[in-house]
Amino acid sequence: MRRKNMKNWIGEQCRLAGLLSGFVILGVILSSCSTPMGNAEDGKRWYSMHNCFACHGPNGNDGKAPNIKDLDLSYWRFERVVRNAGSPIMPKYPEEKIPAQDVADIYALLKEK
Repeated sequence: MRRKNMKNWIGEQCRLAGLLSGFVILGVILSSCSTPMGNAEDGKRWYSMHNCFACHGPNGNDGKAPNIKDLDLSYWRFERVVRNAGSPIMPKYPEEKIPAQDVADIYALLKEK
C-alpha cells in the first residue's frame, strides 16, 4: 500500500472507531434513562412490607393519603417522590431503606391495570 493510501485507511479506521465509541456511549446513557424492569408480583410484597398500604390503602387508591394507583408519573419522578416527597407527612425513603429494585417493583404494581 502506498503511504498516502495507508494514511487515508488509518484515518478512516479512526473515524469508524470514534463513531462506534459514540454509539456505545449513547447506548449506555439511554439505558440508564429507561425505566427499570419491575415485577408487580414482588411489588405486592414490598408495598406491604414497606407499609405503603397504611396511608395509601391496600390498593393504592383507597387510603387517606393521595391516590397512587395508575399514577401519571414517570418511574424517575415516582422514585424522586419516594425518596423525598417534600411533604411533612410522608417520610423520606433513602436507597438504604427501600432499594431501587423494590421501588421499581412497587411502581410496576401501581401501573398494573
